[in-house]
Amino acid sequence: MAGFIYTVSTGSEEMKKQNVTSQINGSRTTFTVQEEYKTGSLRVYYNGVRQIEDETFSETTSTTFTVTFTTITGDYLSIDYTPNT
Repeated sequence: MAGFIYTVSTGSEEMKKQNVTSQINGSRTTFTVQEEYKTGSLRVYYNGVRQIEDETFSETTSTTFTVTFTTITGDYLSIDYTPNT
């Protein structure tokens, strides 16, 4: 299901979820989101554990983010975000 996106209703805004595991290559620390997201809405989950913004990841642009650790093959990386519409 790499790259699969689905929508979750959170009341007034809809968040989308995306599996970005397919982008892991053993050295990559910057990952691409399939659509623009609202600044501050990105949530990153590394092997199921939510990461802390500005400590373990940062939003680079409205479609990319960078992690402070190196993911390796076999790891799982997913995100939640509010689309910038």
